[in-house]
Amino acid sequence: MAEFGPRHDPTGMWMPGARPVTPQEWRRKRIAINVSLLWLAFPVLDLQASDAGALRTVAVLAAAATFVVLYNLLPRGPADREVDRAVVASLAAMLLIAGGLTLADRASWAMLFIFAAIAGAMRLSRRAGALWIVACTALTAGTLLAAHSDAGTAASLTATTLGIGFMMFAFRRLIGLNHELVEAREELARLAVSEERARFARDLHDLLGHSLSVIAVKAELAERLIERDPVRAAEHVADVRDVARDALAEVRETVSGYRRPTLSSELEGARMALEAAGIEAELEAAAVDLPADVEAVLAWAVREGTTNTVRHSGARSCRIAVLPGVADVSAEIVDDGTGQDPAGNGNGSGAGGNGNGLAGLRERAARVAGHVEAGPAPEGGFRLRVTVPRPAATT
Repeated sequence: MAEFGPRHDPTGMWMPGARPVTPQEWRRKRIAINVSLLWLAFPVLDLQASDAGALRTVAVLAAAATFVVLYNLLPRGPADREVDRAVVASLAAMLLIAGGLTLADRASWAMLFIFAAIAGAMRLSRRAGALWIVACTALTAGTLLAAHSDAGTAASLTATTLGIGFMMFAFRRLIGLNHELVEAREELARLAVSEERARFARDLHDLLGHSLSVIAVKAELAERLIERDPVRAAEHVADVRDVARDALAEVRETVSGYRRPTLSSELEGARMALEAAGIEAELEAAAVDLPADVEAVLAWAVREGTTNTVRHSGARSCRIAVLPGVADVSAEIVDDGTGQDPAGNGNGSGAGGNGNGLAGLRERAARVAGHVEAGPAPEGGFRLRVTVPRPAATT
């Protein structure tokens, strides 16, 4: 009987595995449990009104009080499919008291079988709890018949034991389902926070990776030109300033949740980044009307492919094409570089596309039923292609 009390009785119905409760909650739940025990006032009043002697009255009341104590302090029960000896011993003692008082004193004590059925339904595993309720019902009927109770009382108490027992059995299941629902909601909340963090990190990676690559290239050009061609160096410095300002604005939009890139802006940014890196840019973009979420995925593809070309490819030229089809639309970025993937693995493993940017791009494409192909191009270099289905309204 060591494991009981507020810390182990969070629901007030001996339910295991739930959260701890405050002392105030504990007191309220104890009161709620004991309100039903007021029904025991009827056999107690009958006992006092009878001609039973003082010794017998004390013995009966002591047995009833023991039952109430066991009912309140039933040890913390086991999980399903386990047997806790302390619980079984307490329940068995409750049955013995209920049967003994019914046979030795009066039939109205048979209502103790109802509380024994409730206790077992709330503390035993599902299968054991159902069998326990049936056993309590059978003992109620058998004990009342042995005590020569009238048929009406026997039928009423037997039916009540069975009905309330299974009602509490169902209630226990409802409590468990509610507890699982609370845990599921908490897990969904945790997953939502994790997903939002991942989205934010992914957006910052894609935004700043591209912008910082352009800034680095422009700064290197300005450094080389600052002595022999200060005018051009100043132009590159001005570009660095503009790119930094744009990057700051994009970060602010991302933090606010409003960032949704467009194909036109990303194609123009790609042209500038490639030219700054000394890579010949070939852009092919057919006019196509797309939903904002589809266009955003293709825009991210252009940004990611351009960033990887500038940072990893060592290419001399890069072709970016937006290819609308009947059923889908694609954005393809092909360079003539080393065929190295964003993780720096080279031709042999480029198809995996394990860079963080490509992983984020795959997640974005999956949300609009698209897919990503990334790896060495057949003619050499690296090829990134993102294909997204076109909604029927835009075909």
